[in-house]
Amino acid sequence: MSSAGHYLKAGPFQATRFWGNMFLALFKGVLGWLSGSKALLADAFRSGADAIECSAPLFQSRLAGGGKSQASGSAKDHSRKEGPAAVLISVALLIIGLEICISAIQDIAAGVAAAPEWYSLPSIIAAAAINGAFARSGERLSGLFCAFTAFIGAGGALAGELMSVPALYYFDPAAAILIAVIVMHKGYSILSEEMASKRKQERAEEDPQELMRFVDRIEGVISVQSLKAREHGHYVVAEVVISVNPRISVLEGNEIAKRVKLLMMKRFVHITDVQVYVEPYDPGYPYKSNHDPNQEQMPTLLQ
Repeated sequence: MSSAGHYLKAGPFQATRFWGNMFLALFKGVLGWLSGSKALLADAFRSGADAIECSAPLFQSRLAGGGKSQASGSAKDHSRKEGPAAVLISVALLIIGLEICISAIQDIAAGVAAAPEWYSLPSIIAAAAINGAFARSGERLSGLFCAFTAFIGAGGALAGELMSVPALYYFDPAAAILIAVIVMHKGYSILSEEMASKRKQERAEEDPQELMRFVDRIEGVISVQSLKAREHGHYVVAEVVISVNPRISVLEGNEIAKRVKLLMMKRFVHITDVQVYVEPYDPGYPYKSNHDPNQEQMPTLLQ
């Protein structure tokens, strides 16, 4: 399963989370619209985005034909199925967050003339309590932070109304912008994890023998003694030991090593560095046939 599977992993409470987030999105949306709270409306869209996230594995289970057929499928096939869903979810979150942010900025630019209604505050508290009843630990923390942000935004605007300080009215749309940033960050995190997982899967599926066969066909290489690759973040550093004609000079051996490095990095784009060690080939004759058979009488393999 890919790293993005953390966001898409179906569980026994998946349907509960989906319908719970749908209810919260409707509850916050209606009360946010009636009260005039941009922060509560933004939090409603965030709950809607969570519902979209929860819906992905539900649809995948239906498309897979139920739990039995899904269990019989390979982990590789499952990862390929959930990859497009992760991308769609991340794009949806980015669009939703961007729309919220644009709307709040437009309100600030036009000027905020009034604070939201008083019942926006108990609505935010009630929604946070409902969210804590079914959300997972990580989602619960994120939901509480967004609820706290919305509470500060709506509460600051109401305090401005009580104290006759219109400048505090801007707390509400400012909180909406912060919630929008949280939604977009979540979408970006899902997308980046999916891309990293895809690269990791491609590296895992790559046959190590393919690398050795590729190096073995490079001109001047008689045999590949060993080849190792280790991960550095999202990339790979390879270490290869090759055997060359013992009759050539050290300079020519270095030229072959440079050629191996350049060709490997050009052929396998995820490899960022290659360390090549050159050894003289000495198992006895005959040499392999990937070079000139008359080289026994020649001082070099390089033309």
